[in-house]
Amino acid sequence: MPKFEVKNSEISLSKELNEIDNFVIKTTEIIQKHVEYVIVSGYVAIFFGRSRISEDVDLFIKELSLEKFKEMYAEFVENGFEWIIEDPLELYNDYLKEGIPIGVWIKNAPLLRLDMKFPKELSQHGLFKNKIKVKFNNYLLWMADIESTIAYKEEIAKSDKDIKDSKHLRFVFNNLDETKIKRYKSLFEQEFNR
Repeated sequence: MPKFEVKNSEISLSKELNEIDNFVIKTTEIIQKHVEYVIVSGYVAIFFGRSRISEDVDLFIKELSLEKFKEMYAEFVENGFEWIIEDPLELYNDYLKEGIPIGVWIKNAPLLRLDMKFPKELSQHGLFKNKIKVKFNNYLLWMADIESTIAYKEEIAKSDKDIKDSKHLRFVFNNLDETKIKRYKSLFEQEFNR
């Protein structure tokens, strides 16, 4: 199994793309035209070689205006995607603004879905400052730093799947910052166990 190392908040690699990778590339190419994003949770582990199925990819987008959101919404629709609700105003006000994720998928293929939401907690806003640039096969993705992903999965999520994701990331990444992981765990514990 390959080993990875993040240097200066960046990692470069070559990989054989699968269905979920191609879906993420297609969706993030649209998103990045309109707003900054950061991929979080299970797909981070899957991208770096964890062998498991996932039906959704989670990411945060920075808050953007309703008009900018409508532009992004329309571009997704023009490119053959459909949303959980067909009204961009309702998606924006009743979901994003309320901290509820919204889903988008390729039309008539809802088994693979991208869920996006606005950050609410300090730790979620911090993901944008600490994100890593992942360059591969002439593509670019922005992901949550590996330490925050491990900390969240071990401290908050804690399902069997999440613990296995964390173990995988600990195995394939060199030079993890354990102090940073502890800091994230402490912050998550404060924010999510109120």
